Order: sequence, then structure tokens, then C-alpha cells
Amino acid sequence: MTNLHNRFGRYRRPLFAFALFAAAAATFAAPTAAQAHKELGRMWTFEHAPLGWFQEAYDWQPSQEWLDHARMSSLRLGNGDRYFCSASFVSPYGLIMTNHHCSRDFIAQVQGDHDWQTNGFYAGAYDNEIPIPGAKVSQLITQRDVTDAVHDQGEAAVLAAAREAQPELEHQIIGLYQGGNYQLYSHRIFNDLRLVCAPHGQSAHFGGDPDNFCFPRWGLDFSFLRAYENGQPADTSKYCFQWKTAGAEEDEPVFVTGNPGRTGRLKTVAQCEYLRDHYYPPILERVHTMLDQLGERAAQSEAEHKKLLPRILSLENTRKAFQGYLDGLRDERVMEIKQKAEDDLRAAVAADDELQEKYGATWDEIAAIQERKAAAAASGDGETVNALEEQEKALNTRIGEACFAVYGNDIPPDATMSLRISDGVVKGYEYNGTIAPTHTTLYGLFARHFEFGGVHPFDLPQVWLDKEKELDLRTPFNFVSTNDIIGGNSGSPMIDKEQNVVGLIFDGNIEMLANNYVFDDQVSRTVSVHPAIIIESLRKIYGAGKLADELERKNQER
Repeated sequence: MTNLHNRFGRYRRPLFAFALFAAAAATFAAPTAAQAHKELGRMWTFEHAPLGWFQEAYDWQPSQEWLDHARMSSLRLGNGDRYFCSASFVSPYGLIMTNHHCSRDFIAQVQGDHDWQTNGFYAGAYDNEIPIPGAKVSQLITQRDVTDAVHDQGEAAVLAAAREAQPELEHQIIGLYQGGNYQLYSHRIFNDLRLVCAPHGQSAHFGGDPDNFCFPRWGLDFSFLRAYENGQPADTSKYCFQWKTAGAEEDEPVFVTGNPGRTGRLKTVAQCEYLRDHYYPPILERVHTMLDQLGERAAQSEAEHKKLLPRILSLENTRKAFQGYLDGLRDERVMEIKQKAEDDLRAAVAADDELQEKYGATWDEIAAIQERKAAAAASGDGETVNALEEQEKALNTRIGEACFAVYGNDIPPDATMSLRISDGVVKGYEYNGTIAPTHTTLYGLFARHFEFGGVHPFDLPQVWLDKEKELDLRTPFNFVSTNDIIGGNSGSPMIDKEQNVVGLIFDGNIEMLANNYVFDDQVSRTVSVHPAIIIESLRKIYGAGKLADELERKNQER
């Protein structure tokens, strides 16, 4: 059961062949070069993609045409006035791929008297695809640096001018580097979305809360929607990813194009210590209490359980995610990396008289505010703490400005629920005294069911048991890679150098959660659904051969 996006309080982490351009190398190698300031991660913006790093690490770099196609094939998924997940176009006919857990609320919204959350859904034809009121995806059309304009005129004026010039687009000002740089992102909106296919809820979230943020894993966490325009499937033939059922090989470079929600890699050591000692412990207590209360209500009847299940699953994810963030901040190694990064930045600032005069005292000022926040929180003075946090925002901007002044675009900014490209390789890792493989298979899914006696949350829907002999049990299921993700990347496509879909991001391992504050790929991994199991399940479990054909570009007639 995975839900990389969550909806608790203000921390929304609404926890991816177009053969072109650069010829792919015949062999694949993991990055051997040392990335500068690796602790700040690999969530690169498209306007400043690290071409030099790609060349150094993978002996390859994308053309501008490659970047433009990847950007416009990638989507941000939302509902109403908020976005919480990632997605992508995966056929010429408006077909959208995302996670089941990203569509879970949509399914609950439109299922009526059916129980599609439990039993799954497949439309089978355009006429049967179910409209989802309020659902939308955004496609990033243009980006423009507006730092000077924001400083001179303010965000509201810059947005107003953009809306007047291009009223057909949705405009957003993104503050990067905690306000050290501002970009105007302009999006095309598709707001007629329809449900095409979703697996059984238990197949999507097999293993439930125990397996959440873990690997090895067997989560069939996919769903398909379709964008319509003027009552017809949208023509997305110009910008959509191809499909590669075979997936990627071990050590092959892969790229995630998605919308990471929020990271805190520019937070100071003092801010991290405050989160560790004063923020996460009480909030986790509240989450546990809420889960206990919801569990009691859900046990009262099947109808109540059906109603509350999405909220329970979301809060279970929140609990485990926040615990992972807390554990990361309690890890001495993580905090040592954080301290060194801060020392390096402060030393660079101190070496420049102008920067030192403008920013040098900022870290100490932030540390003093953390002490005052802790005292206010302990005394129950909510007015929390709120006034001090307002002061802190301005200081955060100064930290971002200092970082941008020293490093510029050579480092990626913190996540902002805006489109990024993250590089990595398919790679296993050491854990629990043994080795995690790069991928799991259908063999393991059935083994896990029987090893736990078919008891929830390790129970397979009956149709899987009935179809066991028809399935190819060697089919890859989930796999891991070193890409840099966080909540909001749920539903992101993973692509290879030819822009084939080779995976669907839906989770990370438990070690990945510490990357919220310091990126490290020694053992942290993304977890993705392999394209082979999506095709195998569509054809043999869900009777969705027509959809599988659309993905694999077979019998392509509109």
C-alpha cells in the first residue's frame, strides 16, 4: 500500500520508440564521477538540466528537442485548485498513466453503487470511460526567469501580466532556492479526464502498511485515465512517451520526469534539529490517535469501511513517512552530512566580504528562532510559534539567496511540486545483512500470498489465484533505481535515453525517506512498477487486451 503523496496538515506530499537524437551506448555504467554537492540531490529543473553532469556520468547528454519532448509528455495531476501527483501521456490518444493511489479518490468519487476500489475497473471502449468532475492535468509549456520582475513589481503583478498575455494558459510563479530565484511556469490544462482502467485495490496495495516504503515489493500500483477535448480523446501524438515492455537493464541510466512535492535540503542544521526534537514527535502522536479513531469507525459497518478506506490508507502512509523523516534526522550519519554541507556554504559566504555582510549572520539568527519556537511550543503559545515562523520565512529566503549566489544553477533547488528530471541507474542494494535484487517477479507475489496463508494484507484477489497457470511467473513486477524522488513523484514515468517508458514510480524504500533533508543514494532507492507486469495483468487478469495494444502500439486505429 503506497501513497507517496499525503494530505496531512500543511505538509502535502501528494507523497516515469520515441527514438531520437543521441545514440544510446551499447553498454551501461553507473555514474563514476563525483557529483558536486550530491547531498542537495538530483531534482534538476528542465530549464537548467545538467548536460555536463549527464555527459560525465553516462557518456550521453540530451538535445533540447529531447528535453522539450520529455517535458511536454510529462504531467502534473490534480483536483480543483491543488496538485498532488505526477502522470504522463503514454499514447497518441490522450491516455494518461499514473498510480492507483493517485486515482483512489477519483475512483471513490465516481464509482457510485459499484465497488471499483476493491474490484477494479476497465472501460473497454471510449463510450464507457467515466468522467471525473474536477480532475485535471497540467502540461508545462514554457518557463521564464522572472526574478528581477518579482523583486521590482511583486508576484501579483507578474502573474497578472502573464494572464493578460496568455489567458488560455495557467500561470504559476515558482520560488526556487527558497526565493533565491523565481520562474514563471505556464501550463496547458486538460480538465476533461475520464477513468479508463484500475486494478483491484488489493493488487495495487498488496502488502498494505507493512510493505509500504519497503523492498522487495509486489505493488501493482497503476491506473489509466484519458484526456478529452471537445468530447473526443485528445490528440497527444506530438507529445507522448513510447512503451518498452522489457523495461531497463541493471545499471542502465534511467530518468524520472515528475513533480516532487517538497524537500528540506536547504534547511539549516538548527531547523532540522527543531523538526527532530519538537515537530515530528507530537505530530506522529496525533496521526496515531486519528488512525485509532478511524479504525474504530470503519469497523462499525462495511459501508463505513468503504467510505473511510481512502482516508485510512492516506494516514497510514503519513504515519510511516513522518516516522521515516524523523528516523533520518536521528541518524548521526545524515546529520554529519548536513553539518558539512552547511559548513561548506558558510565558508564560501565568509570568503566574500559582500556576501558575508549580507548573509553571514543568517544561520545564527535562524538558530535563535528555533530556540524561541521550542520554548513557545512547550508553553502552548500557538500565536505557535506562528509569529516566529513568519520571521523565519524571510531568513529562509536569505539562505536560498546565499546558496544561489555561491552555487548558481549548478545545484538543483528543493522540490516545489513543479516539474523536474532526475537521473539514476537501475541498481539493487545491501540491506538486513543480505542483498536486495534489482527486481521482483510474479513468482514472489504468489510466494508471499501463500507464505502468509493468504491473510490480509498479503491476500491475492481470487482471479489471480484462478489465473495462476496462465501467467508467466517470470514476469518482472517491481524494481529499484537510484533516482531522486519524494512525495509528489507518485505516478511519474521512468524513461530511458530513447524516451521509452521503462517504469512507473510509486514508492521508495524506507532508507529513501531521509533524503527529504540530505540526498544519499548509497542504499536509498526508488521503487517502480515494471511495464511487463502492467501488460501481463492487463491481458491475462483484467481482459484489457485493447488497452495493452494501445500501450504497445499494436492495432493502432483510433
